[in-house]
Order: sequence, then C-alpha cells, then structure tokens
Amino acid sequence: MKPTRRAIQFLFAISLAAVSAMAAAQEKPFEPYSGQPGKDVVWVPTPASTVSKMLDVAKVTSQDFVMDLGSGDGRNIIAAAKRGARALGVEFNPEMVTLSERSAAKEGVADKAKFVQGDMFAADISQATVMALFLLPDNLRKLNQKFLDLRPGTRIVVNTFGLDGWEAAHSESAEGDCGAWCSVILYIVPAKVAGNWRLAQGDLALEQKVQQITGTLSQGGIARTIENGRVIGDQVVFSVGGVEYSGRLNGNTLSGSVKSNVPATWSATRQ
Repeated sequence: MKPTRRAIQFLFAISLAAVSAMAAAQEKPFEPYSGQPGKDVVWVPTPASTVSKMLDVAKVTSQDFVMDLGSGDGRNIIAAAKRGARALGVEFNPEMVTLSERSAAKEGVADKAKFVQGDMFAADISQATVMALFLLPDNLRKLNQKFLDLRPGTRIVVNTFGLDGWEAAHSESAEGDCGAWCSVILYIVPAKVAGNWRLAQGDLALEQKVQQITGTLSQGGIARTIENGRVIGDQVVFSVGGVEYSGRLNGNTLSGSVKSNVPATWSATRQ
C-alpha cells in the first residue's frame, strides 16, 4: 500500500521538527561546570569575593596590564578590566574563550578584556604588570622560570596555591562566600642581581635564590659575609658587619645608601 499524501506530509513535519530540535540543542550556549577537565588542570571557578580580594591585594589600577593563564570563564580578566586595567586571558578551551568574550561584552569591557586560545606554558607574559592566577602547584612550578624572567616589580597574585621557594610579600583571606578558596598570596618579581660587582672600595660577589641573596663583600683583602640579603623588585638590601646597605638596580648599576655611624652612599657596577 502506498503512503497517502497526508502521511507523507506528517512524516516530513516530524523530520523537520527533529532536525530543528537537534539544531537547537547544538546551538545551546556552552556552560562550564566546576571540576570540568582541561588540558593541564580541571576548571574550578574562583569565588567572586576572592577575585576581588586578589585584585585589591595586587593594587590593580588603570595603569596595569593584567594576565591570567588558564583563564577559564574569564572572571579575573573581566574584573580587572572593570577597574580600568587592560587585561588578557590565555585559555586552551576554545569554548571557554568564546564564553569569556561574550561575558566581557555583556559587562561592557570588551575593549579592555581580551582572550586568546592557547597553551599557558607557551604564552608570552613579558608585558604583564600583574599576573592573577588560580593554578595547581605543579602548573606553577612549570611556570616558575617565566615568572622569574618578568620585569622586576611585577606582581603575581595567586589563589590558595603559592610559589615554591618564593617569599610572599603579603597574604590575606577573602571574606564572604569563598568556601575553600579564600587564601590570597602576593609575590613581587625580584631583579636578577647574582654575579660580581665592582665598588670603589672593593668587590661584591652575590648569589641569588629568588628573593634571597648571599655572598661576600671584599675590601682591603678581607672578605666579609653578607647577611639578611633580600631583593624586593628592583631594590636590594643586605648587611655586612652590622652595616646596612640598601640600593636600587638600574641596568648594570647598583646604587644607594649605607646606614652606619657615618651615613654614606655606595655604587657598584656589574662585571
């Protein structure tokens, strides 16, 4: 028996409805979920109160260029842009990138909050003045050399998981509904001062491990050990025999003041 025209029309209508339903399902906006697997880390959203505290602790202003690696749904970057900063998120999942761009447009900051699809370990972060991150310790360890290569004084603010071997400049807890993710830690990228330096009065030999410096100051054939050596951004402080030296790095020159019974200045050139 041949199908009637009405039956054919009915089947055609059902087919159209099915195709439309499938198209609608495919067009449904992407919605991430906490614990969603990613290339290098699962995605867990940073609570809004913690995002705000991170930007407060890093003292983000309109003069900053903020970056986030593994930026997820873009909340760190969008929040920074709302404070007037230029901001860039690097995210491997292209659907997350699209979602972030859509959210930035909705919040009215698409001109300042930008997102790119890419591998966070290959990203160029050299222009950042602030890194706002929520990554696992292993991720942070792999990124450590990139952090050390940033310009001295760059602020790195992290959610919960700190940087191995670094001394925190400040730590604080977010308030409100932040669950297990309330801890905010700030680090300041140190200048690289390791090496040999020539002073008018002698020679300064420095070894450096992140912000800590050790070494000797040799004067008149006598080498004395450096104590309490620290690098904070481009500033250097250390003591020798109870005399405190403080200075600032400018290119290949260290210069500053000497705090002793007779205040003086000092300058050293990298050899």
